[in-house]
Amino acid sequence: MTDQTSVLRGRRSGIEPVSVFDDVRDDEHPRTAELRRWAVDFLCRPHDELGRSGAVCPFAAPSIGRGLFYAVFVPGAVGAQRMRDVADDLAELFPHLSPASGPDAALKSVVAVFPDVTDYDVIDLVQNERKSEFVLDGLMLGQFYPGCTVSGLRNSAFRALDAPLPMLAVRHMVGSDFPFLASQREWVLAYLKKFAASVPSMVRADIADRVMMS
Repeated sequence: MTDQTSVLRGRRSGIEPVSVFDDVRDDEHPRTAELRRWAVDFLCRPHDELGRSGAVCPFAAPSIGRGLFYAVFVPGAVGAQRMRDVADDLAELFPHLSPASGPDAALKSVVAVFPDVTDYDVIDLVQNERKSEFVLDGLMLGQFYPGCTVSGLRNSAFRALDAPLPMLAVRHMVGSDFPFLASQREWVLAYLKKFAASVPSMVRADIADRVMMS
């Protein structure tokens, strides 16, 4: 488990991520319990419409189990620039969240929750603007919000990013992320830089197929 007291503070936005599966904090946001329920009951479990076996997010359970699922709530009206500042601080702080090194460091994840945001276009905007910066650092930046229509990888009808709270989520890039990165050359290069020595066979085949089609 990690120390629930954050020692890191975003220099632009003032955010201070904390591990939300440590002991309940007296000062935690009222919707933290809702975030925990969604993470456990949705991300960590199989779903009939997912299109494959296993949890919706295979990354979530190990992250939660080791106390490495961090979150920060950013209340109030949040416009695009404020959200950009939060995203930039997430990128800057993420490598320094405990643990900074060792095997468990790869299991860290952090979500910035915007509980009062109702214009979800701003989340898509910032995620699209900042994704490349995260990918080039070996990270993934995802968007979640109520009614998000982004299709699932194996079932176009499945809405994996439909969540009860508006969020931006950050985690380390993993080998199975290639399909999410194949649309841009710089993303593919960042992926190969990180995984060239251990690209899964199915992904190598996918890369070959895409090259043949280009």
